[in-house]
Amino acid sequence: MILGQAAPAAPFDRLMGIRDRFATGGSAGAFFLVLALLALAFLLLLLIAIVTRRRQRRKVYNPKALFHEVLRAVPLTVPQRELLQRIARDLRMPHPVMLLICRQVYLENANTWMSASRSANPAMRNRLDGIAHAVFEHAQAASEG
Repeated sequence: MILGQAAPAAPFDRLMGIRDRFATGGSAGAFFLVLALLALAFLLLLLIAIVTRRRQRRKVYNPKALFHEVLRAVPLTVPQRELLQRIARDLRMPHPVMLLICRQVYLENANTWMSASRSANPAMRNRLDGIAHAVFEHAQAASEG
């Protein structure tokens, strides 16, 4: 202890000192109002931290955003991309990029969609085959070259 300075007070003693100060110079209600405001500020900061963490998690794990990004990288026309998006949406695929991983997965999902779709006709089958050719033949040529 340094000469002329008092020993540090315990946290409870500090709190009681603040309460006494409010009691002599103001009301005890003001003391509890200050405590409530401090608690509210703490809860607000906690809420902000939770929301920020959830937003960061969404940025990392977003299967639909990944699907759209991969669609932009594949040499498809806009109608072909829209058809793939429609298939993924109609089949309620949790990971739509699965359509673009291998030909067999694509064809299985395309056939499932065709059997449930009202627009099942030879022209639609040709469009689906054109997508398969564009996606998987391009990927095979890129891997060979």
